[in-house]
Amino acid sequence: MALDPSEAAGLPDELINLYTEAELALMSMLAEAIVAGIDTPEWQARQPAEMLRFKRQAQLLALQLQSQMPALVEGAVAGAAERGREAADEDLKALPKAPPVPLATPDRDRKTRAAIYAGQQVLASVTARIPGAAGELHSQVTTQIIARHSGKTGTRLDAAQQALDILTKRGVTGFKDASGRNWSLASYIEMKSRTIVNQELIDGHTDRMLERGQTLIVVSSHSNPAPQCQPFEGQVLSLDGEVGTVIRPNATGGRAVKVKIKATLREARSKGFQHPNCGHAVSAFIPGGSRTFETRPDPAGYAASQKQRAMERDIRDTRKQQAVAVTPQRKRELAARLKAQRAAIAAHTAQHDLKRRLNRERLGAR
Repeated sequence: MALDPSEAAGLPDELINLYTEAELALMSMLAEAIVAGIDTPEWQARQPAEMLRFKRQAQLLALQLQSQMPALVEGAVAGAAERGREAADEDLKALPKAPPVPLATPDRDRKTRAAIYAGQQVLASVTARIPGAAGELHSQVTTQIIARHSGKTGTRLDAAQQALDILTKRGVTGFKDASGRNWSLASYIEMKSRTIVNQELIDGHTDRMLERGQTLIVVSSHSNPAPQCQPFEGQVLSLDGEVGTVIRPNATGGRAVKVKIKATLREARSKGFQHPNCGHAVSAFIPGGSRTFETRPDPAGYAASQKQRAMERDIRDTRKQQAVAVTPQRKRELAARLKAQRAAIAAHTAQHDLKRRLNRERLGAR
């Protein structure tokens, strides 16, 4: 049984959906706070009080998230570690003389607990920043409304709709990664949780392989591979640092065989292999029994798959904007846009023989 990353793809979904729904709730509450009494002369004067009320709502939501998040992180990370170990054990059954399964793995268990704790700390820090990010978003929206309405080019409600569309297109923002890139709340949680779970899946698999004396793995192939992954398709990687051409006993009997080791797993990962959305599986390489091969790059196919992902993101963005649609006209526009986007992605996937994945068009998708 190869280690297929899709086996663990759904593990953090409950966690991601929790924060996605929280972000949508925040945007809906923001729209409600903004449009309350918007056509009255007192609207601008009441906004400081509305912002405080909105921040209190955000604080309550953050407390709810903090209470639910730790158990979801633990379940996702522990589940990934277990699936990694199970994949290794199942894979090694193919060996003529399979090494014994360890009865206890205290070092690996400690690593899993450390990964769970680290994930909980990261998400706790993100969650604690929600009220501040919500308050900043409210200030930005009200400032934009005042500036736009001062020109008297439309009603204040029209100005509110324009500001809400602009400032909430990507969700509740203000969450930066190590490189300084700005993320929305749901996107940041999705990126972090999938990265943590994917890492634990791989580590659980690698550690179990090494515990049982298996140091070589071979990479699968699939259509439209990412350019950073394609060079490793069908190639042998090592888990212990060995590279180059080596001689190994033939596991099926007969003379020893030459094995060309493309790179170490660590080196391959440093070049982008096994990125969070990677679809490549790895399995134990059995000298004399496993097959290696080479594939060719497919830039056109990859470009088509990436355009599909961009179209999926656009659909999710439209759904986010629907959460802050406050005028009848905007609601109609977004409904029409969503219909057109669905038709466009259906045509694109059919033209390029791609599988349409409706789950990725929903909010909270990867």
